[in-house]
Amino acid sequence: MKKVFMVAALAAMAMSSVPVPALAETPDEEATADLSVAHDDAKFVGEAAKSNLWSVKAARLAVLLARNSKVEALALQELAEHVHVTEGIEALAEKLGVPMPTAFDPVLGNLFQRLARLRGNRFDRVYLHTVIEAHRFDVENLSQALASQDADVKAFAEKNLPVLRGHLEAAQEILRMLPGE
Repeated sequence: MKKVFMVAALAAMAMSSVPVPALAETPDEEATADLSVAHDDAKFVGEAAKSNLWSVKAARLAVLLARNSKVEALALQELAEHVHVTEGIEALAEKLGVPMPTAFDPVLGNLFQRLARLRGNRFDRVYLHTVIEAHRFDVENLSQALASQDADVKAFAEKNLPVLRGHLEAAQEILRMLPGE
C-alpha cells in the first residue's frame, strides 16, 4: 500500500518542466518568444501555488497528527514559512493573472484524504515522504524560474529556493532517524 500511495503522490506532483524558449530570429518569432516566457512564468506560478497549497494543508494536518516531535516541529516550520511563500505567490499570481487554487484537484484531494486516515509512525513516515517529493518538485520548479525574464519571478525564486531546500533536507534527515514501521 505504501508504494501505491507514493506512486500516487509522485504522479500528482511530478509536473512537466518549464521549457526554455528558443532564440528568436525574426520580429514575429521574437514576439512569440516573449509570449512563451510569459506563459512559462504563469505556468510556474500556477504550479507553485498548487504545491504550496499542498504544503500548507499537509503541514496543518501534521501538526495535529504527528507522533514524532521532530515531525511536528518540521510541520510547524513548514506552516509558518509556507504562509510567507503564499504571500509571494499571490502577488505574482495577481501580476500575471493566474488564479490561486482554493482546493486540491481530485488526485491531490484523494491523496490528502488517504494521508489524513493514517496514524502514528505510519503517518509520520508518509507525511515526510510527501514533503520530500513535493519539495523535490518545488526545488526543480524554482531552479528553472531563476532563468525567468520577469524580475519579480526571478526574485521570488531566489528568495524561496533556500527555504524549500531547507525543508527538503530537514525532511530527509528526520526520515532517516525515524524507526521503521
